[in-house]
Amino acid sequence: MVFDYPQIRRDESIKETLHNIEVCDVYQYLEDPDSEETKLFVEKQNQLTMSFINECPYKSKINSRLTEMSNFPKYECPLISGKNYFFKKNSGLQNQSVLYKQTSLDSEPDVFFDPNALNADGTTSLTAYSFSEDGQWFAYGLSDAGSDWVKIKIRNVETGEDCDEILERCKTAISWTHDNLGF
Repeated sequence: MVFDYPQIRRDESIKETLHNIEVCDVYQYLEDPDSEETKLFVEKQNQLTMSFINECPYKSKINSRLTEMSNFPKYECPLISGKNYFFKKNSGLQNQSVLYKQTSLDSEPDVFFDPNALNADGTTSLTAYSFSEDGQWFAYGLSDAGSDWVKIKIRNVETGEDCDEILERCKTAISWTHDNLGF
């Protein structure tokens, strides 16, 4: 099999000195994910990868077996916030795990937050979240299509309503202050 690997330019002008040694960083310009050059290179790499994967005679069999082996319920550790219990569960083949809420250990769980409902392809994930210490507020981060960039929103736990404020392009964990006034 012959691969037509994407051509990429080398920029010899970018140099850094590390421990008194000058080092060329010839591909540093590719670190900008929003540049057209980076987008084109990534697109060509993806095309090359998919051409290889699509020609694999075992692709369907491997996919079927991996799907079969992944189809079982998965639970994450529960937590207590305020008067409520929360846990994440994936029924088996859901794109994203769902966050459930219980008012007691004996009560039936209710869906508190389902990232699968946010878009049709299920690629928006709940990447980070934190409840205020008094259990009134839920701050949560959403990532689209595997992006490192996260949108942070705040929800009232009792009403399920989101506040108007949205923090865009974040890359951080979420942790509430002890006075419940922010994170």
